[in-house]
Amino acid sequence: MRFYKGQRFLRKSWNFINLDYRVQAGALQFAILVAAIIAVLLSVFIVLVHSYSLFEKKSDLLIETVVATENSILAELDDFSIKRDTLFKVIDEERNITSKVQKNYWGVFGKVYAQTKVKGKAFEKMALTSGFQSNNQRTSLYLKETHRPLIVVGNTKIEGKVFLPERGIRAGTISGNSYYGTKLIYGRILKSSETLPKFPTQLKNHIEMLQKMPLPVDDKHFIEIRQGKTYVNSFTKPVKTVFSNEELDLVNMQLIGNILIRSNTKIKVAASATLKDVILIAPIIEIEANVQGTFQAIASEQILVGKDCKLFYPSALVLTAEDDLEEVSNKEVKKHIFIDQHTEVKGLICFLQGESKNHFEPQIMLKENTLLEGVVYCQQQLELLGNVAGSVYTGGFITKQFGSVYQNHIYNGTISSLELSENYVGFPLENLEQKVMKWLY
Repeated sequence: MRFYKGQRFLRKSWNFINLDYRVQAGALQFAILVAAIIAVLLSVFIVLVHSYSLFEKKSDLLIETVVATENSILAELDDFSIKRDTLFKVIDEERNITSKVQKNYWGVFGKVYAQTKVKGKAFEKMALTSGFQSNNQRTSLYLKETHRPLIVVGNTKIEGKVFLPERGIRAGTISGNSYYGTKLIYGRILKSSETLPKFPTQLKNHIEMLQKMPLPVDDKHFIEIRQGKTYVNSFTKPVKTVFSNEELDLVNMQLIGNILIRSNTKIKVAASATLKDVILIAPIIEIEANVQGTFQAIASEQILVGKDCKLFYPSALVLTAEDDLEEVSNKEVKKHIFIDQHTEVKGLICFLQGESKNHFEPQIMLKENTLLEGVVYCQQQLELLGNVAGSVYTGGFITKQFGSVYQNHIYNGTISSLELSENYVGFPLENLEQKVMKWLY
């Protein structure tokens, strides 16, 4: 009996020892597992810290490269004379920061390209540029000296700084309609000269060259357009050209970016076409009713814009005409820019012609309820029946009402430089400060 009890005691003691051993072995395994998890977490943390540090350095490098590129562009705006050669600069020799800059034109606007390299990383950027005038410098109307007064009739209103001929301004009457304003000018009056503020010679030569330049030789620089298609060309790539000897109809398609659209006769833009940042070049350009887009149209004979169009900023309508040394006959094509009713243009309307004997026809016509936000620059005659929020520079006014022609008259037209955004960029005049209009892609 005692032996049996002793044996049972020994067995219980052995079980206790075995259980204690299992508990210690399990604790060791748990400790190893915890240590492994901690090691993994520490490793992940170290990798994350390293990755974050590396990412932060790369981000700083990228930001520094972008800033250096923008600064390279802005630095070139201080002296915007076009040079065909690429300019190379060393920004920081110790840190090996270099840049290259190219300046030329895109239509009537400047174009600046810059590429910056920082520690082997390269970044490129491109911008459209033009002239800028602050609010206190901005001209509302500049009418050159023609030894005639300006006559205002109807609901005409001119607001802002105005340059007028020596004979000044007075109220007039057309077919029983008198002037209804309380002041002749709502602003300051200064004396004009016999010439308009100068349009840059280099820019004018470039616009004329665009209409005569040879076509590309390589087929890869052409685009064969088809209805229903979209064509995009980045400004970082060589320019692409759409060309036709005959009339070119742009219908139901999209053309975006660094693309020249040229015809030897006529370009017609339908409302179903989408144009963005492209340039149209032809003797005659017709923009049909309800067209919306952002583009430049450069012609030598006519630009016709239909009703209810919206041309967004920065758009431009530019006509360069040869001098008319004789009276224009009824059979000849009258060179002019015509903007029909309820159309909005945000940008520039420009007519360039040195001499003309055509004193009884307007060269730019803004019909009733049209709106221009920007600049009108006309070296000949302007008929203003609509509204200009911005600046008008013109050689003279003319209006044709009730079967008669009235020279140097404005009938129901309005001009206000105060209604134009103070940040507006797009004055194509010589010796103005240059600023960025738009960043390209």
